[in-house]
Amino acid sequence: MTNPTDLTILLDSAHSGQRDAKDRLFARAADRVLLYARMRLGTALRTRVDPMDVLQETFLHAHRDWDTFAPTGSDPDRELAQWLCAIAENRIRDLADWHGAGRRNVGREARDVTAVLRELQRSGHGPATSMVRRDERDRVADAVDTLPDEDREVMLLRHFEGLTVDAIAERTGRSASSVRRALGRSVQQLGKQLGAEAV
Repeated sequence: MTNPTDLTILLDSAHSGQRDAKDRLFARAADRVLLYARMRLGTALRTRVDPMDVLQETFLHAHRDWDTFAPTGSDPDRELAQWLCAIAENRIRDLADWHGAGRRNVGREARDVTAVLRELQRSGHGPATSMVRRDERDRVADAVDTLPDEDREVMLLRHFEGLTVDAIAERTGRSASSVRRALGRSVQQLGKQLGAEAV
């Protein structure tokens, strides 16, 4: 676990213009943003767009727009990941338009998906840790690929961009109750799938 003081120093250094500090902060969120990109692209667009390309473009835009990032809560790591996922979303929309794929959708998990995502965000390092996180990330992404597009989109907006149910409803043009039902379906389906794979 990273010392909060170290994180504050990194953020201060990044805001004073030190590129290395920004790179270190982005590296902390890379797994989560890469997972988001893979799930958001879906299987069809992923045949034409590599999630790593989305990650690189996201970091390029994040460097350019760094001054717009201003964490306000007690969890700047989470806020940074959400900010980067929002940038990734814009890059994916541009790529989808470029490739004529139209806008894709995405969903959520279950077996307590938020716990899985928190685990993926942990700051452990080393080859063994990286391999476990990569395996877990792939399992989650494969499970999310099985969700209907509408449910997948709702899950990503909630758990990666950090939007409220009302904000998701506004963005997607759905009712709040419809969004809640989609989240519930996604959690149930992914819980069964990820739970069955773990047995």
